[in-house]
Amino acid sequence: MTYDIIDISQEEAEKLTTVQLKLLRTAQQKKNELTVKLDNELEEYTILTLTNGSYLSSLNEEYAKKARAEYERQVEVLREQLIFNMSLGEPTVDGDTGDDGNDDSGYIVDYELTYLERYIQVRDYYLPIADPAERLALLRADEVAQKYLGQTYYNYLYDYLSQFLNQ
Repeated sequence: MTYDIIDISQEEAEKLTTVQLKLLRTAQQKKNELTVKLDNELEEYTILTLTNGSYLSSLNEEYAKKARAEYERQVEVLREQLIFNMSLGEPTVDGDTGDDGNDDSGYIVDYELTYLERYIQVRDYYLPIADPAERLALLRADEVAQKYLGQTYYNYLYDYLSQFLNQ
């Protein structure tokens, strides 16, 4: 994902904590939604002015100017909230972290990833846990992983981590 809601390099983004990265992704997704909404509104208004014969009037420009100003205001609010919350290192009051807001997983839940990428991400989260029994118990209790990976990939991961119990 490209981050343009704030000026941040890829290297800086990689150094963010999990919570900060979730906040950044959420704010960027909201900004992207606002951008699509603005584009749709401007296109609809342009079509409306074309159909009623007022396209060449100043109405189209005035509407676009007001719509862009409102868009910029909303993006600036998102930006300020993001910077403030990232400085705290915590999610906002409503707990919005990019998905249902109830996930306390240590990995980033990103449904734009393929299932294989999700599997690798969750696997890499659990592998550093030294005790194989504890690792498996934590995975078993991880409802987010079950939903995020789907039954097939969750079973693959469970079977993979189970192999370490016998060693």
